[in-house]
Amino acid sequence: MRKRIVLLLTYTFITTITISMYRVVYNLYLREIGFSNQLIGNVTSAQLWGSAIIGLLTAVLADSIGKKKILFLSAIVVPVSGIALAFVVDPTFIIVLSFIKGGFTVTAFTVVMATMTSITKTGNRAKVFGLNFGINMASGVIGNFIGGAFGDLFSLQTTLIISMVAHLPAIIPVIKLEMTESRSRLKELFNFSGLQNDQRKVLAYYFISTATVGFGAGLFIHFGNLIFKDLFNMSATGIGIALSIAQLGTAAGSTLSHRLGRRFGALKFNLTMQLLVIPLMLSLVVVREPILFTILYAFRFVFMNITNPIMTSIIFSYVPDSKLSTVSGINGFLNNTVRAVAAMIFGLIVGTTISGYTVLFLLSTAFYAANAFIIFLFYRDFKNEPRVLELYDSKRTS
Repeated sequence: MRKRIVLLLTYTFITTITISMYRVVYNLYLREIGFSNQLIGNVTSAQLWGSAIIGLLTAVLADSIGKKKILFLSAIVVPVSGIALAFVVDPTFIIVLSFIKGGFTVTAFTVVMATMTSITKTGNRAKVFGLNFGINMASGVIGNFIGGAFGDLFSLQTTLIISMVAHLPAIIPVIKLEMTESRSRLKELFNFSGLQNDQRKVLAYYFISTATVGFGAGLFIHFGNLIFKDLFNMSATGIGIALSIAQLGTAAGSTLSHRLGRRFGALKFNLTMQLLVIPLMLSLVVVREPILFTILYAFRFVFMNITNPIMTSIIFSYVPDSKLSTVSGINGFLNNTVRAVAAMIFGLIVGTTISGYTVLFLLSTAFYAANAFIIFLFYRDFKNEPRVLELYDSKRTS
């Protein structure tokens, strides 16, 4: 089991660092070749629609034909489509390729999480999930920094190509991965009639929370590079550093999330973090000093994401092994669908005026507040559930 976990963590590291290098400069590249904010929003929306539709299809296929095959396919399609995007300038082709790349990019995350759930036990699942998410964030830190620096040292287009060539070695840990998989027929994957009431309730909270916070985040989170460029005229390196600061704190916290969950109570800790996000979002409405804005932006990112491994480990512990990838895919579909709609709204709200960001952050705050209420209901109903208490038993030291 340890070898398989190491291989999956290696896959996470390679894919995340290279995708982050790509992502931190891609919108800047589109701006460089003459794309407006609205057109960039449409490209991002296409990528998210791909994440929703292709991501769901590949997640379902992972439960029917095998997770390893899907991870292998993702490791090939992402760099090929990413390199093509570095050369294509026609908006229609860019949207089509972004749709494909987005779909297979999200697959790496959803299928890896489902695979980790199936090969871990209750005793170490929380720790492994925290470690994976921490590596994900730490890799993002490195990728953002390198991508921003390369963008200034070389060119934005060259950075895009380098990042995707560096993505190709992700195939190696997939090839070495050995696992026995339980496979289901397609018609069985969406049959949830056999779930118990508590399982259905957990999934309902999970999906509603995902859709709510997904829309709030989708309004701005994919445009962090443009936000720092428009508000403060930062260079690519400066933008990379600003985004890296946020992920660095999340990486450190996520690695220790299982300990924090056991110390303070997993669901109580999660609720506290979600509540703290609300005033931080409001502060982004009024603060326009670059250093303070970066700090507040970073804390919002940390508080919002530090409990992700906690909640994922809890939710997935209520899901049958045969439906892990499917549930992950459905959740990804909801998340990326609402983010795709929100990305289109970004262009409409912001347009060409800086004042549009004020409205954007206010609208986003309302959705984060709604999500905090949903998380409160989840806490109220499941804080004393044996399965949750077993995962985050305060007596465990591992």
